[in-house]
Amino acid sequence: MTSSGILLLVLLATASAFTYNEALAKEYAAMSFAAYCPNTAIHNWSVGYVSSMYPDLTNIEVFENLVSGTKGYIAYNKKLSAIVVIFRGSSNIQNWIENITFGKTAYNTACKCKVHTGFHDAFMSLKPKLDTLFPGYTTKYPYAAIHVGGHSLGGAMATLYALQLAESGKTVQLFSYGSPRVGDPDFYDWFTKYTKITHFRVVHQNDTVPHLPFYPQGFYHVDREIWYHDGTHTVCAAIRGEDKDCSWKVSNKSNADHNTYIGLTYVDC
Repeated sequence: MTSSGILLLVLLATASAFTYNEALAKEYAAMSFAAYCPNTAIHNWSVGYVSSMYPDLTNIEVFENLVSGTKGYIAYNKKLSAIVVIFRGSSNIQNWIENITFGKTAYNTACKCKVHTGFHDAFMSLKPKLDTLFPGYTTKYPYAAIHVGGHSLGGAMATLYALQLAESGKTVQLFSYGSPRVGDPDFYDWFTKYTKITHFRVVHQNDTVPHLPFYPQGFYHVDREIWYHDGTHTVCAAIRGEDKDCSWKVSNKSNADHNTYIGLTYVDC
């Protein structure tokens, strides 16, 4: 069998094994919204309904870049025996949508692929602090799963970080909510070959942000989309260039739909 045939069989096996866990996705949607809370509230895990519904986070550390306005937190989820890394989205989503640019930058020389310049820069602003924190968690919790997530811009940064971890040999569960498109078609191919990443890319109804940056400008989503619409959800096909029967076909975009995911919304901290 040719190498391309073997790769196809691997991808088909991976697709057939995909199972969406809605309860888990809802938990990480809540944790992603909690990232918008003040640092002290996150550190003390006193974040409104999130800490009431999901009280099992411990050893919480906030990482932040004040110059770039980027932030996230890392913790240990006792219930799930998982190291948790969450990236915050933009604090002003309307302003962020209006000012989004469409430049690309090289991801690395090995893949010869490109990612959105702004998302890459946002991630790189947090990477040094996170790279310092993360090894301490893997040392303390050597058998823990690794869960990475984020809402909006946070979903884009989470995608880049999950890929970084997979490139180092880690197995990662990635949760993104209302994430924009991160890279070009070659980035899609590079991301897809790392089968150690399981991705729940959740999209709510007519959310504007997953349609940015624009597909005709060479930006692709990575799989796999879970589209919530009309009181139900669809586990979309894993297709290079997006499943045209899912949120792709939405014509009337909604910024309001960006603020609610799996029945949850921003936290009153």
